[in-house]
Amino acid sequence: MSDLSLIEEIPERLDEQHIFTTKTLGFLIHPNIPTTSPTLKIADIGTGTGIWLLDIARSLPPTCQLTGFDVTSSAFLPPQVRPPNVTFKLQDMFLPFPDSEKGTYDLVAVRFVSSATPRAEWARAIENLMTLLKPGGWLQWIDSCNFSLYNSVAGTSRAACQEIYDGLEPLRSKDDIVIGLMMREQKNVRRVDKFRELGLVHVHEDVFSTDRLQDPGLQLREKGTRNIITCFLGCLEELVGVAGGWSKERIETVKGEAMSEIDQGVYHTLDQVCIIGRKPV
Repeated sequence: MSDLSLIEEIPERLDEQHIFTTKTLGFLIHPNIPTTSPTLKIADIGTGTGIWLLDIARSLPPTCQLTGFDVTSSAFLPPQVRPPNVTFKLQDMFLPFPDSEKGTYDLVAVRFVSSATPRAEWARAIENLMTLLKPGGWLQWIDSCNFSLYNSVAGTSRAACQEIYDGLEPLRSKDDIVIGLMMREQKNVRRVDKFRELGLVHVHEDVFSTDRLQDPGLQLREKGTRNIITCFLGCLEELVGVAGGWSKERIETVKGEAMSEIDQGVYHTLDQVCIIGRKPV
């Protein structure tokens, strides 16, 4: 899994991330993917609290089967508070899935499992997830990239927020980075080409900027920026004690400074990427 998967996720942050992304994309399942069958079987990779599956369950017949996979069960909802057609299972997406799961899903959805993923590792994950798909089934991969910081008030600092992002460089020091929250794309990384090379058809990529969210009442810019900076700080905590890494004291200091900058109107943008492809019939 990616470096980011090693961090204990906070359920509230995961749910906020889901809300921001859904509002940015404008859909849960890409409109090119058919969802009319009353017996759809859907897998959610990196499910977290299962909030994406729960939203999907509200719009699909109860005869559909929805399964969330994750490497940790720390955020799973207990059975008594989830629909009977929603289940959770432990699974690393890089390891072989049980034979009983293979070739049984109409849709495999992947969300935010990358921090900074090299092309070979990304392709390996796709190949493994494709084993879950029925002939004609769809893979939907959603992730983020191209983090940037902006001022909304002249004369205010964004130095602490930038320092946090720059401190993640050890997690980006890989070759041929193709996708992930911490990366900036300096060129066309041709993700759709990799989908096609691996045998998927009807491949399409959409890219939306979080800058399209302009609702002051929901405070999406402020909440989203706090969310992502908190995520980045969690990543920095993984580097405590590593050569060239940060100390806990430094993290606490820069955290306070960063939150103060956000109070003064500093905000981030991300590109939200959705790539889909279909397994040939």
